[in-house]
Amino acid sequence: MKVQAGHVATLTYDITNDQGEIIESSDLSGPVSFLVGKGAIIKGLDSRIVGMDEGEEAQLTIPPEEAFGRPDEGPTRPIPRSEFPKEAKLDKGLRFEAGMAASADQTIMLEVVSSDDEIVTVRMIHPLAGQTIGMAIKVLSVREATSAETQAGRAVSKPPPPPPPKS
Repeated sequence: MKVQAGHVATLTYDITNDQGEIIESSDLSGPVSFLVGKGAIIKGLDSRIVGMDEGEEAQLTIPPEEAFGRPDEGPTRPIPRSEFPKEAKLDKGLRFEAGMAASADQTIMLEVVSSDDEIVTVRMIHPLAGQTIGMAIKVLSVREATSAETQAGRAVSKPPPPPPPKS
């Protein structure tokens, strides 16, 4: 079966930075499944996987615009000034790393867009923003999405457990 928009594709991957170093691999995290054409994965992969066959492998080069964007295109977020140290100088353009609430070992780069006595607006910058990335992929499986996946707009990698038996 060929990959088409609306199908669920499962693939293995290695992501390399512009120096050719592997920076993420499904060897560590496991294969990824996603609903093709719904923006669940970087745009450059989502579009390039269409038409591939199950078992097919590819080496891709994906420019920043189709990967993790440019640093000045990241989303912004207002943060109360009280969450920063009082003595911190939060001048426009200042970049710093902050811990992620969801994971103690992950950080994100933030850039001050504006600040006043109440609010600091920061831009969230992906570590690979502005970089062309390489991807080595292999399509492990392709299937039609279930109606629940189509409605949800995402792949369900593990079906829910069956309901308990009625007594």
